[in-house]
Amino acid sequence: MRFAGERGLKIGVRSGGHSYEASALREGGIMLDLGGLDAIKIDTGARQAWIGPGCQGGQLIEALAEHGLAFPIGHCADVGLGGYLLSGGFGWNMGDWGPACASILEVELVLASGEIVRANAKERTDLFWAARGAGAGFFAVATGFRLALHPLPAAAFALTASFTADSAATLAPWLTEASRKAARAAEITCLVGPHAKTGEPAITLRAEAAGQSHDHARERVEPLLALPEGVTMIGDPAESFLDFAELTRLSAIPSHKRVAADHIWSEAPIGYLLLAVHDLAGIPDKSSSVNLFGLGGVGEVRHAPDECEWALSLGGSIAAGIYGIWDDPADDARHLDWVERVDTALAPFKAGRYVGEARLMRPGRMSECFTPSALERIERLSAEYDPRRMF
Repeated sequence: MRFAGERGLKIGVRSGGHSYEASALREGGIMLDLGGLDAIKIDTGARQAWIGPGCQGGQLIEALAEHGLAFPIGHCADVGLGGYLLSGGFGWNMGDWGPACASILEVELVLASGEIVRANAKERTDLFWAARGAGAGFFAVATGFRLALHPLPAAAFALTASFTADSAATLAPWLTEASRKAARAAEITCLVGPHAKTGEPAITLRAEAAGQSHDHARERVEPLLALPEGVTMIGDPAESFLDFAELTRLSAIPSHKRVAADHIWSEAPIGYLLLAVHDLAGIPDKSSSVNLFGLGGVGEVRHAPDECEWALSLGGSIAAGIYGIWDDPADDARHLDWVERVDTALAPFKAGRYVGEARLMRPGRMSECFTPSALERIERLSAEYDPRRMF
């Protein structure tokens, strides 16, 4: 940091390289690759862990499972925890545990000046607030996190069912009502895009939950098990029981791909969003999809500004992730256009964006990721701790 400061160089920070915006890659500066800072130190008595930012979620959840403990890691096992935690972190079992930043107890930071500090609820509280949700461009390097851990759920359950895209009109109202009846801990994902095996335009429903037993986990998603009549299915629905650490297998994103992504929060019923995008399911690459995500019951993941303990300050009942994923550079324009068209279709339902997945290079995106008061505070702290705008 001192070397960069003396030479007026910009700094990019990479934990796992999972950023859809490749936010660590910039011309004319230094990229700090924190992948080697991947240690995991578990204190079973205190039910805490100290981890490095380069630790990946899959590594953490497997290490914790050996001690009967768990943490709300990202849905993909290869997500580096540094960027995930700084962005707030929406991961597995957040219906029970909340966002990952709620379980951060302390952060070790290297400031733009080169000073090393610890931030927690009693010391450097302004930095502690910002480190929980400010996302890419955070004005310090996080080199370690102390996390509060949770008891390991005894079991997990998953339902997967696929439908043709023209089933949307029947599926949408059923999905809205069934989601409301499910337990809050149920995670409901509706993927709109080419079917993984046939390639035809499809809608794939996934419902998962963790619980104290196999029966408890299944009960939490029970309203979604009675699939509606009048829809055309692709294959048979599948039910499975898993260990909690195995849930990440359901959300693998292929590596070494070209990616364009964006995100919105919405307060609209999930069925409304499905109807808005189902006709965009016929896209060029099987890896691409629109992921409509919500929790069961109320499905509330918003954080009210007047109660906000962290920089993460916007949310919604439903999240919509738009993921264009492909191989050939010749297809760039087609996929970028598709992401833009999906975002336009969802625009009437938008209540904000998640800083961890939004296209932050687009003008005005940061202002859509935070409440005005939270963004003003982030910018004020950035000017104080990084006056030369190194980050």
